[in-house]
Amino acid sequence: MIALDWTLYLQIVNFLVLVYLLNLVLFRPIRKGLLDRRARLASYEADIAGLADSREGLLGEVADQLTAARREGLSLREGLRHQGSQQETSLLEQVKKEVDEEWTRVEAKIKKDIAKARGALQDQAQDFAMALATKILGRKLS
Repeated sequence: MIALDWTLYLQIVNFLVLVYLLNLVLFRPIRKGLLDRRARLASYEADIAGLADSREGLLGEVADQLTAARREGLSLREGLRHQGSQQETSLLEQVKKEVDEEWTRVEAKIKKDIAKARGALQDQAQDFAMALATKILGRKLS
């Protein structure tokens, strides 16, 4: 049979002191470290979630800016195309006007030269007719 004497109480007290000391030295720091670690992990997870949201917002903003830049580029291209078309039309009209002016000058010069040549030919035709008539008739006409 087991005798219950004061050593049992001493062992119980010893056990409780040991549990208290282990709790103070070992268990509390480990639990505190685990709680700190959980808190840090939760903070990191919150930071990651915030960064993911920020990333999505930035990606949307970049996509919007890219779309706006493409639209602006298309409008600039169309504007330049329209401006080029206008300049082409303007240049063609200017060239046509210059060609018409040159054609008018050349035509006037040709008409002037034709009139001059006709005048010269009429004078020569008279002389030629007189010379021909003189040869045919064999005498000089006055």
